[in-house]
Amino acid sequence: MALKLPRQGEREFIAAYGIVAVYVAALPDGGSLVGFSRDLLHSLLTLRRRWPGLHITAAFWVKDRSEARLISNEVNASLMHDGERRLLLADAKAAERHVENVAAHMGIALTEHATVLARARTAVAYIEERIAQAQAAGELAWFNAAYRAWRLEAKRQGRGMSYAEARARLRQNLFRQILTNDVQINPKQIFPPLQGIDFSVSG
Repeated sequence: MALKLPRQGEREFIAAYGIVAVYVAALPDGGSLVGFSRDLLHSLLTLRRRWPGLHITAAFWVKDRSEARLISNEVNASLMHDGERRLLLADAKAAERHVENVAAHMGIALTEHATVLARARTAVAYIEERIAQAQAAGELAWFNAAYRAWRLEAKRQGRGMSYAEARARLRQNLFRQILTNDVQINPKQIFPPLQGIDFSVSG
């Protein structure tokens, strides 16, 4: 059964949080694959270029990339492979159990995918409500002004960014603000640098 993958806002929260998934993927006709990723949807789309029909069946989240790599490498080293298709001979369930066993042996804590997804959804809902309240109170005037200034200069330089993308960048920075206890967000953290525009200069 295919795993429910994080959507855009949830992916942004997970990226800001810094956690990494050890995932198990499988083909309908057998064979599995174990890897690690910060962005499961992006990884799935990449994998499907090589293995059409592949789907992710499970994901276990760890605190960083180094832990994920340790687990993935050990699982792939200890299970037999189908050399022709470059997949594991173990089915998805067996691969999932092996991931859990390897993590336990290494003393690495795993967080269930459903738990991470629920936390991400809660965080996204909170941030969206916070943005809506700030918009209604006129507290996003600085953001809208910064976006207009950036867009005008970017257009002159043949670049661009939609308002939706700018809002997504704002959301990402609000996630980081919550996770790192930053006091405020600077436009320089949201908008890519452009020659001719300097958000550090007021007025």
